[in-house]
Amino acid sequence: MFTHILLAVDGSSQTPRVVALAAELASKTGARISVTCCVDESYAVDAGTPGGPGEVSLYQPACEEQDTACQVVRAALTQLAPLGERVSGQVIVGEPAQALVAEAQRQQASVIVMGHHRRTVFGRLLKGSVSADVVATAPCPVLVEVRE
Repeated sequence: MFTHILLAVDGSSQTPRVVALAAELASKTGARISVTCCVDESYAVDAGTPGGPGEVSLYQPACEEQDTACQVVRAALTQLAPLGERVSGQVIVGEPAQALVAEAQRQQASVIVMGHHRRTVFGRLLKGSVSADVVATAPCPVLVEVRE
């Protein structure tokens, strides 16, 4: 049923649990896992053509954001190391929900595994819910880990 898991990670305290959930699913199905962390386009390093939108490689906060995203992916890859070659990692650029859905389509993922932040009503109004937006627009089933 599931052959390709797009695993969305964000470095929150919930991330190791989300990674473990994806690992369990992959162990039972033989699926491969694509660990994916999304960086907002305004913080993307070398996301565009030279001199074009997205190239902000000299902007220190952008470099730090990119480095953090790479560390999050590496930590997940380390946790998933027992699965061997079935695991890959990447950092993508864009608004998180849209970028994750587009990446799932591009990779023909059979399921997206991700976490859910417990925001207040006010917080959801300000930032929205990435998981809710992914569930609403994904081209495949979405498994959302809600436990902290």
